[in-house]
Amino acid sequence: MTEPTGIEAALAEASHWIGQIPGVAAVGQGSQDGSPTIDVWVSAAPTPRGLPEWLHGYPVRVRDTGGPIQAHDEHPD
Repeated sequence: MTEPTGIEAALAEASHWIGQIPGVAAVGQGSQDGSPTIDVWVSAAPTPRGLPEWLHGYPVRVRDTGGPIQAHDEHPD
């Protein structure tokens, strides 16, 4: 199995923040001015402590979820 590189490695590392850093609800790849970013969605203000400004050479952008995130059943009865 090969190790992820580039943006994939950054996303893999950032995914560990969910559940480890209070307030981090989700992470994903974004884009700014045509370049990839690591987007971190937070459900609590202020911005959680411990988030870097850069990860593996990619900027980390903090996004507001707009409130709590709740799972929904894919197939409601």
